[in-house]
Amino acid sequence: MPMLNFQPRFVAPIRAGIKHLTIRAHRIVPIKKGDLLYLYCGARHKGAFRILPEPQLCTLTQLITLDASGFVAIERVYLAPDGREHLAIADGFKSFKDMLTFWTGHLPFEGDNIHWK
Repeated sequence: MPMLNFQPRFVAPIRAGIKHLTIRAHRIVPIKKGDLLYLYCGARHKGAFRILPEPQLCTLTQLITLDASGFVAIERVYLAPDGREHLAIADGFKSFKDMLTFWTGHLPFEGDNIHWK
């Protein structure tokens, strides 16, 4: 039963069902399809709360690669510009440009693209 912590800016998009995936570093015990995910904001701090009342079912976990030039690959398949925009919006960002700004200083990156329902 993995727990995922999110910044406050992502609470509303998660609750609205707009954000239904997250990009995370690889874990020692990987999250896999079928896991129940507990979504929190402010974990390990006073005032922490569960974003959604019920755990969310992990529907898919994919390898994702990002770099500062705007390159994105999922399962080693390059995403075209429209695919990158779709990914960014599904991840709770206004645009791919907004997503790249968020990742500034943390690229290049390879990790997991975790989807839930």
